[in-house]
Amino acid sequence: MRWETYNFTSDFQDAILACLIRYPSEFYAFGEIIKPDFFTGPAACETVFRLKEFRDKYGKYPTFTTLGNFAFDDASRVNIDHAKETLDYVEKLAAIDTSDWKAILDRSVKFAKERAIFDAVRKIHGAQTENKLEGLNPVDIMRQAMSIGLNLKEDGLSLYDDSGRIIDQVNTRQYGVQCGYHEFEKLWKYGWGPGWLVVLLAPPKRYKTAFAINLALNIVKKQDADVLYYACEISQELAAFRALCNVTGWTQDDFWEHKEKGKIAAEKALKRDLWGNIWFKGYPSKSTTISEIKAHAHHVIETYDLKPKAIVIDYAETVRPDTVDKSAPDWRQQADIYTQARALGAEFGCCVIMPDRCNRETVGKKVPSMKSFQGAFEKAGIVDAAIGLCATDEEYKHDRVRYFVFLNRHGEAYKHFDGKVDPLRMKMTVEGEIDYTPDDEDEGGDMLRGRRKSGVRRKMAAGAEQTQAD
Repeated sequence: MRWETYNFTSDFQDAILACLIRYPSEFYAFGEIIKPDFFTGPAACETVFRLKEFRDKYGKYPTFTTLGNFAFDDASRVNIDHAKETLDYVEKLAAIDTSDWKAILDRSVKFAKERAIFDAVRKIHGAQTENKLEGLNPVDIMRQAMSIGLNLKEDGLSLYDDSGRIIDQVNTRQYGVQCGYHEFEKLWKYGWGPGWLVVLLAPPKRYKTAFAINLALNIVKKQDADVLYYACEISQELAAFRALCNVTGWTQDDFWEHKEKGKIAAEKALKRDLWGNIWFKGYPSKSTTISEIKAHAHHVIETYDLKPKAIVIDYAETVRPDTVDKSAPDWRQQADIYTQARALGAEFGCCVIMPDRCNRETVGKKVPSMKSFQGAFEKAGIVDAAIGLCATDEEYKHDRVRYFVFLNRHGEAYKHFDGKVDPLRMKMTVEGEIDYTPDDEDEGGDMLRGRRKSGVRRKMAAGAEQTQAD
């Protein structure tokens, strides 16, 4: 059979099925992604359905003879005529010349992606025509169709054969992203890796956005890398303006009084300090989903040739679940946002930094714990690192902040650091490490039992009046 006759028509779909049955080990990856919906004609759809059913039941693909009998036996219980058509179709497949199987294999994933896109378009059009778009996310459906085969780019790693490659890959400077804070870089020596989900947890008005902006700027100041920043609480221009306050050292009043000089100062500081770029995109609260963020990320990366090493989603609670399932509990939908955000990072090969609001029970505590996630305790099992942004009322009044690493999948946890805040210039520092004791998690805001590693002791409270002051 000449290749020119395929052209992803019914001839090609027949040939690719014949190859899958005749060369199951070579076409194994293709068999993992095909669906009956990708094939035209009832006999072809039925054959694919029975083929996958056999594989799931017996752990292998059948021969033509076995498949024909298996499909006929099961289909005849529903419709004998349809069963006969399926049997005839399998016999037709057995007669196809598959000597071009290598060429067909090279095009198999492209075929599956094309058919997946056609199927997605049919579903969306059908739902729109029948006015049944509620609960259906067209962007997510198309994105899933476009992602067909992405996880088949490589077979994986052999520990025996690829040990050198593994060591080189994980230990290269380009593997993880450095966050620019010395104390954090001692904790995460190789940076935050691709696919990591890093959550910044804090009560309302406790510097979540400010710290996310600081991290984004630190990343592009330290390495030739870009950051995508999705502002889902404040506007994109306000988030970007706060970043300009940080990088120039100007306050908003300074820019108001000397706007033209501020433009010059901003341009000079950006050219001097930044290796990469931060791309800001804003969405009104609860108006976007992770799938829509993913679609936008693909667009700007391809259009502007960006190379993101981090994606900031500010913040988790302002993101809407992809599918609004009224029967699903809120905690499940909240946890799904975390899962999707982590998958987003894995797809783009970068970390995802996502601030989130802690629950009400944590507001009165000195530091958060894995029970502090808003809406779902299950979130704790999804994140790679969780950093609490902690400040008592007294600390907040004096522009102090503490950073408490209470979850760390890739290193030490329960690390506690002191820091300062310049709220007018959106600057936050991470300074010396301070001791942590489990009592810090108790209700009532117990005084921090610790001292700075530099040797400067904190004053310990002995009475209720001192405790309240802290």
